[in-house]
Amino acid sequence: MPASDPALAGAAAVALTGLAEAYRPRPVTPLLPWRDPHRLVKPYIITARGRQWDDQMVEFARAGASRQLDFDDAMGSVGLAVAVLHLSDDGAYLVVHSWTKDYQSRLSRFSGVDVDDLRPVPTGVAPSVWELEVLSHERTAFVKHILSGGVDVDAWLEDALDTRPQPDPQGIPSGT
Repeated sequence: MPASDPALAGAAAVALTGLAEAYRPRPVTPLLPWRDPHRLVKPYIITARGRQWDDQMVEFARAGASRQLDFDDAMGSVGLAVAVLHLSDDGAYLVVHSWTKDYQSRLSRFSGVDVDDLRPVPTGVAPSVWELEVLSHERTAFVKHILSGGVDVDAWLEDALDTRPQPDPQGIPSGT
């Protein structure tokens, strides 16, 4: 049995237990890169159980991400970015992350009831645990293929996170 910290007694312990019991991984689906004349974007979709996505949703997300990336370009973007469309239980979220000069990055987050209603989230609201999974992977890929890999953009584009359940050779889906 794990040791308990007295600082996490009472309501905090109950909250953590509730979070742990309700947590379920969500599939991350990489899409084909978005290639614009002056930028490359690796898009992803995260879906909560029962949520489906379609091409129109992707187009709404792409349009929103492009508007943000135009602003990021003016602020010093180096032309590589990630967009994460998260179809959650409680709405839709879009995370736009671009790499900038001096080893920095810009992160913007939007939310709405649906993908066609995305608005900037209040300052200070950070990505969810599912969105951070993608951003963590992308930080590692950026360091590996761009900063330490001789600026291998093709390898960076190919290094995409994909956590969708995969069928096993006997035809039984994994995770069941």
